[in-house]
Order: sequence, then structure tokens, then C-alpha cells
Amino acid sequence: MNIDLGKLENGVKRAIATSAFVQTEVLEFLSKDESDSVRESVATNPHLTDAIIDNLSKDEYSYVRVEIAKNPATSGKILDFLSKDKDDDVRFEVARNENTLSETLAYLASDKHPVIRRAVAVNKNTLPETLALLGEEPYDFGIKYYVAHNPNTPKEVIEHLKRFLPKNTWPTALDIETLHNYYDHW
Repeated sequence: MNIDLGKLENGVKRAIATSAFVQTEVLEFLSKDESDSVRESVATNPHLTDAIIDNLSKDEYSYVRVEIAKNPATSGKILDFLSKDKDDDVRFEVARNENTLSETLAYLASDKHPVIRRAVAVNKNTLPETLALLGEEPYDFGIKYYVAHNPNTPKEVIEHLKRFLPKNTWPTALDIETLHNYYDHW
């Protein structure tokens, strides 16, 4: 049975795009769909080829790029490219992705947005020297907290931070809402 994918409703195309059993050729076709919501659904599929990921990492719609930045199949090279994205949500997801290279995390450690720097402080690929720099954060308790709890943080940095971290307090959760609330607050 031959199905014309282009004639299917967007909801059906989105369901197909997220299936673990969809063929690569179908994902390739749907990754070029005119509907940004279909392309966003494709971007969530962990079985994408490098070529599809590369194509979607340049999509004009930021939420497609956000899903690529979150995708566990995205390579460190593509995540490095996305770390320079103008959209904060994209950079936030790059900082959280376990495939992000330590060099990319070092770059994001100087991001203007403290919630992105917090995500860098949590990432298991963040190098000790990057964590030491983040530990010098003068204003954001959350960054210091996450640096102190990263297993890659040098012991002397942890000891230094213990003197500044208040007892029995926790920073806000690392999520996209925190990122948006930061801007609403300022």
C-alpha cells in the first residue's frame, strides 16, 4: 500500500514522526514538511540521521531547534553550532544535553543568562576548570549551589563554596519556565 504522506493531516504526520518504527526515508520527507509543528515532532525522534539533525538545526523556527538541542541523538558538533543560537531556550537545552562537549560548555559558562550558566554547572561534561570559574559567580546562589554539587568540581572549590552557601536552602528547579520567569521578573 502506498500512502501519499503529503496529503495526511498534520496530527497524523506528527504521530508518524515520533514513532520509533518510522523509516528514515519518511523522517527525511517529514523533516522538510511545510508545517513547523510536523518538523518539531520530527526533531524529537531519537532515531534521526546526522543529515536530518543537521538540516533541522538550521530551521527558522526556534522550537524546532530547541527539540534538536534536546535530542539525545544530536552530536557534540551540532550542539556546538546551536550554542551560538540567538534563542535562549536553544542555548539552555544545549547546556543540559549530555552530548554537549566540554569546550562548548566552557563557552556557555559565560552566557549572559544565569539559568543557562546553572545548566552548565549541572552538566556531567563540564570540566573542573570551568566549574571553578562558575564557582566565582558573585550574585547567583543557584550557580554556586550546582557547582558545589557537580562531581567534577575540585574539592578546594567545594570547600570554598561551603562558606558562602546558606544551609538548608535549594535553588529553583532547572527548567524552561525558570528561564522565562527570569525575564518576566526583570
